[in-house]
Amino acid sequence: MGITSMGGPERVARMVRQAVGDREVEYTVKGKKIKMIENEDEKKAYQEISDTFDTDVVKIFVCLSDMKFDTMNLDESKQVAEMYYSYNGETIGYIINMPYRDSSLGIDFEDPIEKKYSKEIHGCKMNITLYKIEDSKVPKCVAKFKYGSIEYLLMGTMDEQDFEKILKNLVFPK
Repeated sequence: MGITSMGGPERVARMVRQAVGDREVEYTVKGKKIKMIENEDEKKAYQEISDTFDTDVVKIFVCLSDMKFDTMNLDESKQVAEMYYSYNGETIGYIINMPYRDSSLGIDFEDPIEKKYSKEIHGCKMNITLYKIEDSKVPKCVAKFKYGSIEYLLMGTMDEQDFEKILKNLVFPK
């Protein structure tokens, strides 16, 4: 199926969803094959990531009420997996990056920093930043950490206590 659209990736995703429903989809962007799992079993998404990267990864344990798995995008050529969860009407993003040699995951946020600190959870040092979002009472929470040779980035707009609960419940490979 080919799609030409104006309106950005959300519009394309909505059109694909209408065409294929909740089934697993593979799509190609500029010659790159990308795997997308929507409304599927979260376990299947993590298995796909583990099989592609040939290693176990740190997994999110859904530990908050109203939090659920939404979508996984896996780009084999970039060696990056993006997991998306929904929580209280917001999106939680979880990026798993298998870096090339000395490269690193770099994401910049324009919002002003409200709080910045490091914390060790399950023997893993995490750098946590809370960003002040205009017209919002809750911050955008971001945690960056490295486990083994894999880089992780977890981000979501929520209370700091809820964010820390997700961090404390991460499932690290043995």
